[in-house]
Amino acid sequence: MSVTNAVSPAASSLSEARKHRLPRIAAQVGALLAIWWAADWLTRTLGWSISPGVLGLLAVLALLLSGKAPVGWVKDGADWMLGELVLFFIPCVVAVVNYVPLFRAEGVQLTIAVVAGTVLVMAATALAVHAGCRLERRIAAWRGKDVTEGEGE
Repeated sequence: MSVTNAVSPAASSLSEARKHRLPRIAAQVGALLAIWWAADWLTRTLGWSISPGVLGLLAVLALLLSGKAPVGWVKDGADWMLGELVLFFIPCVVAVVNYVPLFRAEGVQLTIAVVAGTVLVMAATALAVHAGCRLERRIAAWRGKDVTEGEGE
């Protein structure tokens, strides 16, 4: 009996797509990091009290809304970063081990602050997504496009 390791054409094309997608993801993540570094440099140089992440987000938003950068310019990289978001929090969680005495003394207050902060962030995110969807619909209506096309509604 012989076993062959034949690769189906569909699997081969999927493998080819992955080969082309990885460099694109790396380039997009690199571009997002470059924007963040530029925003960090700008806030430090000018002494601004705004977070470099917020400034970088505004810069990317301005590029996307102005049409200077298409959504595809960041989509795959942003999707990858969102998919791996949990990994970005591991250093924060590990650092908590250094503060056991603080948590023993102020644990209840810290827990309340974390829970309240999480709820507020979730609410703000929901409102921002809602506002973004409304803005997207208005822009599509302004351009004369039907945003419900292909959604099955």
